[in-house]
Amino acid sequence: MRPELASLLELQRRDGALAESKRRLADVPKRRDALSRALDGARNKVRGIQKELESARLERRRLEKEADGFSAEAARLEKQLFDVKTNEEFTAMKHQIANVTGKRSDHETAILEWMEKEESLGAGLKKAEAGVVAAERTLLEMGAALDAEVAALEAEIAERAKFRDEIRAPLAPALLAKYDRLYAGREGVAVVSVQNSACGACHRALTAHDMQIAKQGETILSCEGCGRIVILVDPNVA
Repeated sequence: MRPELASLLELQRRDGALAESKRRLADVPKRRDALSRALDGARNKVRGIQKELESARLERRRLEKEADGFSAEAARLEKQLFDVKTNEEFTAMKHQIANVTGKRSDHETAILEWMEKEESLGAGLKKAEAGVVAAERTLLEMGAALDAEVAALEAEIAERAKFRDEIRAPLAPALLAKYDRLYAGREGVAVVSVQNSACGACHRALTAHDMQIAKQGETILSCEGCGRIVILVDPNVA
Protein backbone atom coordinates (compact mmCIF):
# COMPACT_ATOMS: atom_id res chain seq x y z
CA MET A 1 0.00 0.00 0.00
CA ARG A 2 1.19 3.48 -0.87
CA PRO A 3 2.50 5.16 2.34
CA GLU A 4 0.16 8.13 1.92
CA LEU A 5 -2.86 5.80 1.98
CA ALA A 6 -1.75 4.21 5.22
CA SER A 7 -1.16 7.70 6.63
CA LEU A 8 -4.64 8.79 5.60
CA LEU A 9 -6.19 5.83 7.37
CA GLU A 10 -4.18 6.59 10.48
CA LEU A 11 -5.06 10.29 10.25
CA GLN A 12 -8.74 9.38 10.10
CA ARG A 13 -8.34 7.17 13.16
CA ARG A 14 -6.51 9.87 15.12
CA ASP A 15 -8.99 12.55 14.07
CA GLY A 16 -11.79 10.26 15.19
CA ALA A 17 -10.20 9.81 18.60
CA LEU A 18 -9.66 13.57 18.89
CA ALA A 19 -13.26 14.28 17.88
CA GLU A 20 -14.51 11.83 20.50
CA SER A 21 -12.52 13.60 23.22
CA LYS A 22 -13.92 16.95 22.07
CA ARG A 23 -17.45 15.51 22.04
CA ARG A 24 -17.05 14.29 25.62
CA LEU A 25 -15.73 17.70 26.67
CA ALA A 26 -18.65 19.45 24.96
CA ASP A 27 -21.02 17.13 26.79
CA VAL A 28 -19.78 18.18 30.24
CA PRO A 29 -21.77 21.46 30.40
CA LYS A 30 -24.93 19.53 29.52
CA ARG A 31 -24.30 17.12 32.38
CA ARG A 32 -23.58 20.03 34.70
CA ASP A 33 -26.77 21.75 33.58
CA ALA A 34 -28.70 18.54 34.25
CA LEU A 35 -27.46 18.58 37.84
CA SER A 36 -28.45 22.24 38.20
CA ARG A 37 -31.87 21.54 36.73
CA ALA A 38 -32.34 18.67 39.17
CA LEU A 39 -31.56 21.02 42.06
CA ASP A 40 -33.87 23.69 40.63
CA GLY A 41 -36.58 21.10 40.29
CA ALA A 42 -36.15 19.99 43.90
CA ARG A 43 -36.31 23.59 45.10
CA ASN A 44 -39.36 24.31 42.97
CA LYS A 45 -41.05 21.28 44.46
CA VAL A 46 -40.41 22.63 47.97
CA ARG A 47 -41.77 26.04 47.00
CA GLY A 48 -44.83 24.43 45.46
CA ILE A 49 -45.59 22.41 48.59
CA GLN A 50 -44.97 25.45 50.80
CA LYS A 51 -47.42 27.45 48.73
CA GLU A 52 -50.00 24.66 48.86
CA LEU A 53 -49.48 24.27 52.60
CA GLU A 54 -49.97 27.99 53.21
CA SER A 55 -53.16 27.92 51.14
CA ALA A 56 -54.40 24.97 53.19
CA ARG A 57 -53.68 26.81 56.44
CA LEU A 58 -55.48 29.92 55.24
CA GLU A 59 -58.50 27.89 54.20
CA ARG A 60 -58.58 26.07 57.54
CA ARG A 61 -58.36 29.35 59.44
CA ARG A 62 -61.14 30.81 57.32
CA LEU A 63 -63.33 27.82 58.10
CA GLU A 64 -62.47 28.03 61.80
CA LYS A 65 -63.43 31.69 61.87
CA GLU A 66 -66.73 30.96 60.15
CA ALA A 67 -67.35 27.99 62.48
CA ASP A 68 -66.78 30.29 65.48
CA GLY A 69 -69.28 32.68 63.96
CA PHE A 70 -71.86 29.90 63.61
CA SER A 71 -71.23 28.86 67.22
CA ALA A 72 -71.79 32.42 68.39
CA GLU A 73 -74.92 32.73 66.27
CA ALA A 74 -76.27 29.41 67.59
CA ALA A 75 -75.64 30.57 71.18
CA ARG A 76 -77.43 33.86 70.48
CA LEU A 77 -80.40 32.05 68.99
CA GLU A 78 -80.55 29.67 71.97
CA LYS A 79 -80.89 32.65 74.29
CA GLN A 80 -83.65 34.12 72.14
CA LEU A 81 -85.69 30.93 72.60
CA PHE A 82 -86.65 32.15 76.06
CA ASP A 83 -88.18 35.26 74.56
CA VAL A 84 -90.46 33.67 71.94
CA LYS A 85 -94.23 33.92 72.57
CA THR A 86 -95.76 31.32 70.26
CA ASN A 87 -95.18 27.72 69.22
CA GLU A 88 -94.75 28.86 65.64
CA GLU A 89 -91.96 31.24 66.66
CA PHE A 90 -90.40 28.52 68.80
CA THR A 91 -90.45 26.00 65.93
CA ALA A 92 -89.03 28.54 63.49
CA MET A 93 -86.30 29.44 65.96
CA LYS A 94 -85.39 25.76 66.52
CA HIS A 95 -85.22 25.26 62.76
CA GLN A 96 -82.93 28.26 62.44
CA ILE A 97 -80.71 26.95 65.24
CA ALA A 98 -80.54 23.52 63.59
CA ASN A 99 -79.56 25.15 60.29
CA VAL A 100 -76.77 27.17 61.91
CA THR A 101 -75.60 24.13 63.91
CA GLY A 102 -75.53 22.05 60.72
CA LYS A 103 -73.36 24.62 59.00
CA ARG A 104 -71.02 24.63 61.98
CA SER A 105 -70.83 20.82 61.86
CA ASP A 106 -70.09 20.88 58.14
CA HIS A 107 -67.33 23.41 58.75
CA GLU A 108 -65.86 21.31 61.55
CA THR A 109 -65.74 18.32 59.24
CA ALA A 110 -64.06 20.40 56.56
CA ILE A 111 -61.61 21.75 59.15
CA LEU A 112 -60.59 18.20 60.06
CA GLU A 113 -60.07 17.38 56.39
CA TRP A 114 -57.89 20.44 55.91
CA MET A 115 -55.91 19.57 59.03
CA GLU A 116 -55.26 16.11 57.57
CA LYS A 117 -54.17 17.71 54.32
CA GLU A 118 -51.82 20.04 56.20
CA GLU A 119 -50.33 17.05 57.96
CA SER A 120 -49.82 15.24 54.65
CA LEU A 121 -48.33 18.33 53.05
CA GLY A 122 -46.04 18.81 56.04
CA ALA A 123 -44.70 15.28 55.61
CA GLY A 124 -44.28 15.88 51.88
CA LEU A 125 -42.47 19.13 52.59
CA LYS A 126 -39.93 17.39 54.82
CA LYS A 127 -39.32 14.80 52.13
CA ALA A 128 -38.95 17.50 49.47
CA GLU A 129 -36.54 19.48 51.66
CA ALA A 130 -34.46 16.32 52.08
CA GLY A 131 -34.49 16.04 48.29
CA VAL A 132 -33.02 19.54 48.02
CA VAL A 133 -30.24 18.65 50.43
CA ALA A 134 -29.47 15.51 48.43
CA ALA A 135 -29.50 17.43 45.13
CA GLU A 136 -27.17 20.08 46.58
CA ARG A 137 -24.79 17.39 47.77
CA THR A 138 -24.88 15.67 44.39
CA LEU A 139 -24.22 18.93 42.57
CA LEU A 140 -21.27 19.66 44.84
CA GLU A 141 -19.75 16.19 44.54
CA MET A 142 -20.44 15.68 40.85
CA GLY A 143 -19.42 19.26 40.10
CA ALA A 144 -15.98 18.55 41.52
CA ALA A 145 -15.80 15.31 39.55
CA LEU A 146 -16.77 17.14 36.36
CA ASP A 147 -14.10 19.76 36.99
CA ALA A 148 -11.52 16.99 37.23
CA GLU A 149 -12.92 15.35 34.10
CA VAL A 150 -12.67 18.62 32.17
CA ALA A 151 -9.02 19.02 33.16
CA ALA A 152 -8.29 15.44 32.09
CA LEU A 153 -10.11 15.84 28.78
CA GLU A 154 -8.38 19.10 27.98
CA ALA A 155 -5.02 17.41 28.54
CA GLU A 156 -6.17 14.44 26.45
CA ILE A 157 -7.30 16.72 23.63
CA ALA A 158 -3.98 18.54 23.59
CA GLU A 159 -2.11 15.23 23.45
CA ARG A 160 -4.33 13.79 20.73
CA ALA A 161 -4.10 16.99 18.67
CA LYS A 162 -0.32 16.76 18.85
CA PHE A 163 -0.49 13.07 17.93
CA ARG A 164 -2.79 13.91 14.99
CA ASP A 165 -0.55 16.73 13.76
CA GLU A 166 2.44 14.38 13.67
CA ILE A 167 0.75 12.24 11.02
CA ARG A 168 -0.40 15.28 9.04
CA ALA A 169 3.05 16.86 8.78
CA PRO A 170 4.52 14.63 6.01
CA LEU A 171 1.37 14.60 3.84
CA ALA A 172 1.22 16.73 0.70
CA PRO A 173 -0.77 19.99 1.06
CA ALA A 174 -3.12 19.08 -1.80
CA LEU A 175 -3.89 15.71 -0.23
CA LEU A 176 -4.48 17.33 3.16
CA ALA A 177 -6.77 19.91 1.56
CA LYS A 178 -8.83 17.12 0.00
CA TYR A 179 -8.93 15.24 3.28
CA ASP A 180 -9.93 18.34 5.29
CA ARG A 181 -12.66 19.23 2.81
CA LEU A 182 -14.13 15.74 3.03
CA TYR A 183 -13.75 15.62 6.80
CA ALA A 184 -15.68 18.86 7.20
CA GLY A 185 -18.35 17.97 4.67
CA ARG A 186 -18.88 14.31 5.52
CA GLU A 187 -19.54 14.45 9.27
CA GLY A 188 -15.96 13.78 10.28
CA VAL A 189 -15.47 10.74 8.06
CA ALA A 190 -13.16 11.45 5.11
CA VAL A 191 -11.48 8.05 4.73
CA VAL A 192 -13.13 4.64 4.90
CA SER A 193 -12.11 1.10 4.16
CA VAL A 194 -13.62 -1.06 1.45
CA GLN A 195 -16.20 -3.45 2.88
CA ASN A 196 -17.70 -6.23 0.78
CA SER A 197 -16.49 -4.55 -2.41
CA ALA A 198 -18.32 -1.37 -1.46
CA CYS A 199 -17.72 2.00 0.20
CA GLY A 200 -17.58 1.52 3.96
CA ALA A 201 -19.60 4.71 4.48
CA CYS A 202 -22.38 4.95 1.89
CA HIS A 203 -22.16 1.26 0.85
CA ARG A 204 -22.14 2.02 -2.86
CA ALA A 205 -20.63 -0.91 -4.75
CA LEU A 206 -17.25 -0.28 -6.37
CA THR A 207 -16.78 -1.10 -10.03
CA ALA A 208 -14.44 -3.91 -11.03
CA HIS A 209 -12.00 -1.29 -12.28
CA ASP A 210 -12.13 0.61 -8.97
CA MET A 211 -11.63 -2.62 -7.06
CA GLN A 212 -8.51 -3.30 -9.12
CA ILE A 213 -7.19 0.17 -8.30
CA ALA A 214 -7.99 -0.38 -4.62
CA LYS A 215 -6.13 -3.69 -4.61
CA GLN A 216 -3.06 -2.09 -6.15
CA GLY A 217 -3.10 0.52 -3.36
CA GLU A 218 -1.14 3.09 -5.35
CA THR A 219 -3.83 5.63 -6.27
CA ILE A 220 -6.14 7.84 -4.22
CA LEU A 221 -9.57 6.36 -4.96
CA SER A 222 -12.77 8.29 -4.30
CA CYS A 223 -16.23 6.79 -3.88
CA GLU A 224 -18.51 7.80 -6.75
CA GLY A 225 -21.42 7.95 -4.29
CA CYS A 226 -20.22 10.06 -1.36
CA GLY A 227 -16.82 11.26 -2.56
CA ARG A 228 -14.95 9.85 0.42
CA ILE A 229 -11.51 8.34 0.00
CA VAL A 230 -11.83 4.55 -0.02
CA ILE A 231 -8.93 2.25 0.78
CA LEU A 232 -8.71 -1.53 0.64
CA VAL A 233 -6.95 -2.41 3.86
CA ASP A 234 -6.37 -6.06 2.98
CA PRO A 235 -6.03 -6.69 -0.78
CA ASN A 236 -6.79 -10.37 -0.18
CA VAL A 237 -10.25 -9.53 1.15
CA ALA A 238 -12.68 -7.75 -1.14
